[in-house]
Amino acid sequence: MRFDFRKLAAGSLIAVMMMLSSLTTASVGPDEAIRSATDNLLSVVEEARGYYDNDPERYFGEVDRIIGPLVDFTSFSRGVMGRWGSSSYYSSLPDDEARAKFREQLARFSESFRAGLVRTYSKGLLAFSGQTIEVLPADAKEVAGGNVTVEQRIHGEADEPYVIRYKMKRGKDGSWQVRNVSLDSLNLGKVYQKQFASAAGKYNGDIDQVIDNWSVGGENSEAQ
Repeated sequence: MRFDFRKLAAGSLIAVMMMLSSLTTASVGPDEAIRSATDNLLSVVEEARGYYDNDPERYFGEVDRIIGPLVDFTSFSRGVMGRWGSSSYYSSLPDDEARAKFREQLARFSESFRAGLVRTYSKGLLAFSGQTIEVLPADAKEVAGGNVTVEQRIHGEADEPYVIRYKMKRGKDGSWQVRNVSLDSLNLGKVYQKQFASAAGKYNGDIDQVIDNWSVGGENSEAQ
């Protein structure tokens, strides 16, 4: 791995947000959505440079407004929760009360996970300084199957580009949503899943405490 999580959070995760845009519709392919969204997010970033220091919440809100419809935070969050978010775990719960608690925890974690990602990667976007970005065409067979990996490359000062891979799935309405992201060999879903499992051990399986103390890429992250 060429870089650690903190460096990614500081700047190398720039492309993670660039593909997210309200332009994604049933008629737009996943690679087209990523390509079109780059300019949209960069416009938000450029404008934010003039007000971020005085009003960071405005910037976070703008990014959240753009990415909200395009990331399947519920599925992403369930993957991060690992066995505690799985269908088999839900099915094993003894009664309606336990299942209701599961749904409440999932909703609460999804909200926390979303907020953490938006803040961490919005800050990373501010570090963007004009690198060349290319998006490779999506595999036609994968697109037809409804599950696709879209590859994006950021060409900077290094000899080799940073490679970002977006795992996307087409919903029933035909729109594409992100389920996971990988940066070179680093699978973010796995990184966060490891962080969640570590926290579950720390709090003796108390998932409420895990959620209450969750921090994306924080000091307790396993991806240091």
